[in-house]
Amino acid sequence: MQENRTRTKEPIFKKAVIMLVLCVSIAGAGAYLMKFGVTNWNYLRMKDSEVTGTIHVNPDLIHIALSEFKGDNLYLLEDDDVRDRLVQNPSVKNVRVLRIFPSTLKVVIEERLPIACIQTKLDEYFLIDEQGVLLEKIEFLDDVNLPVFCEISINNLTLGQEISDTNFKILLDVYKKLKVKYQDFLASVDELCIEDGDVIISEYERGVRFIIGDRDFDERLEKLVFAYQNFGVATYSEIDVRFSDPIHELVILR
Repeated sequence: MQENRTRTKEPIFKKAVIMLVLCVSIAGAGAYLMKFGVTNWNYLRMKDSEVTGTIHVNPDLIHIALSEFKGDNLYLLEDDDVRDRLVQNPSVKNVRVLRIFPSTLKVVIEERLPIACIQTKLDEYFLIDEQGVLLEKIEFLDDVNLPVFCEISINNLTLGQEISDTNFKILLDVYKKLKVKYQDFLASVDELCIEDGDVIISEYERGVRFIIGDRDFDERLEKLVFAYQNFGVATYSEIDVRFSDPIHELVILR
């Protein structure tokens, strides 16, 4: 009786193994055929592009750049390849790549937004973003309503790269502090520059110069805004907020 049971189990086990091998083989063959079909199917080749998220960047420029991928299989196209191509535009900060099957490549653009202009020592003007990246050259300041960082030294000028000039970084830090705490005052700022090591801020309505100095920017900017709001600055050409004594904060008016 025991021998018959053993013989009965053996063919059942063999059948199970054979079925398992067949299933694995069929699944593998199916996966291969599916991948082969997907990667070689002309129906999935890129034909159209869709661009969203642009504000200042001309979307036509993005479409032109994406046209380089026309004919590529959307299934095989690497996101990084698309992203690397589009961020060659200095005003493109990041790109999200999507696919609308069967044949449309969609990109969502994150732009570098201009926050100010810089004036170089050669009297050239460029837009910059909040990271200090050069975006584009402009011919006329009247075309933009942004504060100007004056007389910035730039070596090996390259659009899309971050400015490394020390004075520029100081001015950008002051700008960011104003943006965080004093946006109303920032709206009146015309120029920021450094003279003899001191940060100077000029406002555009009356041309008043505010001398900030080279340190303690948080405290001095607070004093500056207070003076601007309370001292009838129209009668002054310059307000110096560098000095203080242990008892009273002093503002020098000229």
